[in-house]
Amino acid sequence: MSESGDYSPGPWKGYDFSSARSSYDAHVGRSYSDAVSAGKNMDEILEKKVSTKSTAPLVIACDVTGSMGDWPATMFSKLPYLENEGKEYMGKDMEICFAAVGDAYSDKYPLQVRPFTKGTDLEKRMKELVIEGGGGGQTSESYDLAALYFANKAEMPNAIKPVLIFIGDEGLYESVDKQQAKDVMGINLEERLPTKDLFEQLKTKYSVYLVRKPYGSNGSDGTNAVDQKIYRQWEGLLGPENISILPEAGRVVDVIFGILAKETNRIDYFRDELKGRQNPGQVKTVLKALETIHAVGGAPDKKKLGAGMSVTRDAKGGKPTKSLA
Repeated sequence: MSESGDYSPGPWKGYDFSSARSSYDAHVGRSYSDAVSAGKNMDEILEKKVSTKSTAPLVIACDVTGSMGDWPATMFSKLPYLENEGKEYMGKDMEICFAAVGDAYSDKYPLQVRPFTKGTDLEKRMKELVIEGGGGGQTSESYDLAALYFANKAEMPNAIKPVLIFIGDEGLYESVDKQQAKDVMGINLEERLPTKDLFEQLKTKYSVYLVRKPYGSNGSDGTNAVDQKIYRQWEGLLGPENISILPEAGRVVDVIFGILAKETNRIDYFRDELKGRQNPGQVKTVLKALETIHAVGGAPDKKKLGAGMSVTRDAKGGKPTKSLA
């Protein structure tokens, strides 16, 4: 089905995408002022730890500083589609954890993390995030704090291989400030932790990806010097095979599906499904954004979550039923 229509399956029956987008736009416009007026503190929006019994956890950590524009609202408006088609790749017990990333040097709420959940509760959890719209204007945000949190504060005893997707446009600080680690999440570091070392730890626990909004008003083609510098920094941490460059928000959920397709060895299914519901221009945008991710193939990893376990296949691995999209 089209993303622009009402959604009917399961608990999302009657969900209207355009109404959801309007509602979330209104929430974004007032969330920071409402949080400040209510005296909301970090303890209310940053869990001391998160846990899930799901075999297929998905973490989406989105930059919510001012330069990200309408990207968070776009994801929110497509929540039922994100969940239902996400299960096509991850399996029936997929749960999602939303996190919001700001800048610990300038923002009041530099890191927010909501509990793992599924179904219509996703809407509630995403609306709990404060969209501060800040940032320090120095081409770096506190992705390092999000990485430190999920490397240390997430309990997933049944997970086969969790997936963590950063969504953002800026670079990272070269190391984790030990005072920020203590003040924000109560983690005591003996000294500054190099971000590169931290990401090596993070990658032992998750498959880590980045969906990159090109940086700056002239960065849509990736040719400005600042944008290239930011890309090279992320490339050094994740490699090109784990980075998607996406110039517009409307296709961010499609790219997430493309990442999950890579993780579960279902790229052919993903491409057929995408072409069945999007116009040629949209398909081209998505496939170009996934070029480096889908270029690295190889035999399926049976230990990867969801491999061969689609929610639209029967227990014996029969033919897929009609697509949820």
